[in-house]
Formats: sequence, C-alpha cells, structure tokens
Amino acid sequence: MTKEDFIKKFPDIKVQQFETESILSKQEIMDIVEQSTKSMDMGLVYYEHCGCNITVFTSDKMKTELQKMIPGYKVKEPNTGEVGTVVSDKFIVCGNYCVRVRFPSGEDVYDCDFFID
Repeated sequence: MTKEDFIKKFPDIKVQQFETESILSKQEIMDIVEQSTKSMDMGLVYYEHCGCNITVFTSDKMKTELQKMIPGYKVKEPNTGEVGTVVSDKFIVCGNYCVRVRFPSGEDVYDCDFFID
C-alpha cells in the first residue's frame, strides 16, 4: 500500500516506517503498532509488515473517529442507511482497527474506516 491509496479519504495521511532487529510474531508487531500510535497520539488507518519492516499509515481524522468508536456509539451503514450500535472495543484485524456492530438486520465485524466519510 502507498500513501496515495488513502489520501482521498484521509487527506492528512502520514506514513511511519519502523525496522525491527529480528522477525517478530504477528502479536508482537500489533503490540508495537498499537504502542507507537498511542505514544505518538496518532490514529491508525492501516499497517503492513514484511520481514523486519513495518509501515504504518496514520491520520488525525482517523484518530478523531476512532475515539468515538466505543460500545454504545451509533454508526450508519453507508450502503443501506441502517443505523447500528457499536458493541465491542476496537481490535486489530488484517492491519486496521475493527469493531463489532449490531444492526436491526444482524451483527457483524466491520473495519472502523467503513463508517467514515
């Protein structure tokens, strides 16, 4: 992925790159990404890794939206207009934050950025 893949939705997108001394487990990489984005007060849009290299895409816009994504927060499904309620804390799946959302028609896990204009 490149900065250009996110710039339309997140005009303030930034890229951080980290290099580890050795190959780490997926959990260790997720921990590094979460700790670094929290300590630098950034909103994680997406991260990817290859070998010892970790690339993290962040945005202040995403940070603001992620702060809202807590249990009880109402979101609107952009395709159907249906309103649902976030029922879980944020967790990382495949490089970005996700939440579980309950809609009247059912419950599922969604990428947090799915609900951001």
